Amino acid sequence: MLRDYVAIIVTTVGGADMEIERVGRYELIAPIGSGGMGTVYKAIDREKDETIAIKVLFRRYDIDKKARKRDYLGREILITAGLEHPNIVKIFPEIAEAPDTEGFKRRCLLMEYVDGHNLRKHIRERDLTWEQAVDLCLDICVGLNYLHQNNVVHMDVKPENFLISRDGQAKIADFGLSRRQRRWFFGERWGAGGTRKYMSPEQLVDKPLDARSDIFSFGITMYELFTGKHPAPGPRPKDVVKQLASSSFQFERPSRVEASLPRDIDRVALKALKKKPSSRYQSVAELILDLRRLRERRF
Repeated sequence: MLRDYVAIIVTTVGGADMEIERVGRYELIAPIGSGGMGTVYKAIDREKDETIAIKVLFRRYDIDKKARKRDYLGREILITAGLEHPNIVKIFPEIAEAPDTEGFKRRCLLMEYVDGHNLRKHIRERDLTWEQAVDLCLDICVGLNYLHQNNVVHMDVKPENFLISRDGQAKIADFGLSRRQRRWFFGERWGAGGTRKYMSPEQLVDKPLDARSDIFSFGITMYELFTGKHPAPGPRPKDVVKQLASSSFQFERPSRVEASLPRDIDRVALKALKKKPSSRYQSVAELILDLRRLRERRF
């Protein structure tokens, strides 16, 4: 039943116009999030009282033949096919089409609706204790580990792609840039799609990637959650990217940025942020073990 999919996305997009009124039997209620490839809407089937989220791909991806060929929505369906996990947002296995207010046919992806917020809220509001932050990181890592065990590299790990439901459960979203990894230690060159301030050094220079790239990106996310600040404090975006890629730039210890943090957090966060993939955690499972030790104060 579709009710099993009920639960994605957060932050309402203030003042955004409604591009589409209906997708099949679903009435679009309001925009609730926007990313690099489309806008996500809350939608409801009033007869069955079913609520879902619908991602409407930006019009340029349908008009531009080269962009359309990349088929971002189809990739999300392909990547998530067969994935079933409480920390992964569920995707419906088909692409819907509907006309927008100007008559253009738009492609749409139907997915689970998460009534809550994304991780950025906690970074911005600084409303978690360090213990609560570790617990949330553990919840996310369980989902990331599941992805990696199924040979999926997310490639766009950042706070906005971690959704937190009202009951506190974390879910990983947005697989439009993800890839399936055929070989564990021999990656492919997949291009620099994603959010540059959360990219690993190898992704920034278009080197072969594997799951350890996601671990670096999650290291940035953890650092922000613990300290409220990005580990690369460059004043301009290009300076941030340069610091992330530079082997000589050293990240500040989290406990020096936020004095209330225990020193053991430094070890975990900075290991995830090692510039060389071989020096990082080699799997999310290893990171989970250290986060559990940290939570139990057994370092």
